[in-house]
Amino acid sequence: MGVSGYDAIRSMCYAVYDYAIENPDVFEAMLWYHKNQDEASKVATGQLSVYYTRIMSSLNISKNDSIHLIRILRSFIEGFFLLVNKGAFGSSLPIKESFDMALEIMIEGMKSLEKREV
Repeated sequence: MGVSGYDAIRSMCYAVYDYAIENPDVFEAMLWYHKNQDEASKVATGQLSVYYTRIMSSLNISKNDSIHLIRILRSFIEGFFLLVNKGAFGSSLPIKESFDMALEIMIEGMKSLEKREV
């Protein structure tokens, strides 16, 4: 993977950002809710799940909180790009700025979980 922790989260999210923008149809086909359509979809979504889990395990966050964070990240990434690729953001503000802001807000929230006792 090369990087760990929050740098890995950023790297993964920006890699997905680039991929989803450049390959909207492929990205949509890889979404989790398609996982049971065929074996290739199941393998692709399973690999994404492995990456998310590896990255979360590099943080000092409980297993339960890591599972919640994986759900949150998936929701953010998949939802954001479904909206981007369908042209659903109407403002003239750059979409990447919104993505950057949302990602940094989520990472700051993740950091607060490191102090939490479970």
